[in-house]
Amino acid sequence: FLLFVSICLCSSNSESRAICRYICEKYADKGNKGLYGTNPLAKASIEQWLEAEGQSFSPPSSVLVFQLAFAPRMKIKQDQVVIKQNEEKLSRVLDIYDKRLGETRFLAGDEFTLADLSHLPNTQYLVGVSGRGELFTSRKNVGRWWNEISSRDSWKKVVDMQKKSA
Repeated sequence: FLLFVSICLCSSNSESRAICRYICEKYADKGNKGLYGTNPLAKASIEQWLEAEGQSFSPPSSVLVFQLAFAPRMKIKQDQVVIKQNEEKLSRVLDIYDKRLGETRFLAGDEFTLADLSHLPNTQYLVGVSGRGELFTSRKNVGRWWNEISSRDSWKKVVDMQKKSA
């Protein structure tokens, strides 16, 4: 699973999403068997939330990760206007997520799936590195969801590997 996470989540571009889908299909009988759904309806729900991540969550969260976590390390001036605009965009997305997560334990239903996993990298940076955790924890259901998905042993191992390589 750690290799899967390392391959799939080192970046959040569409190519890595395709690789994640491929690995889920290729190794569906290993590890978390429901990660990409066990039937067409489950898979359709996962795809809907993967699209939401790719089209609505990733754009503002990626900008924030760059501005808040990487720009300072690269000695690039942070653009406060861009930060504010993208915090507002992400807040609107998280409001929708909060409503959904009030209905289901995870985004695509009551099981942890690739839809949830795909949110881990950017959220980890925003919560853990950039001091923007309140975007997530101030929302009851999003906060619960984040606490649950980020406390998975496999994710903790990924975070530990990143810390050791930094």
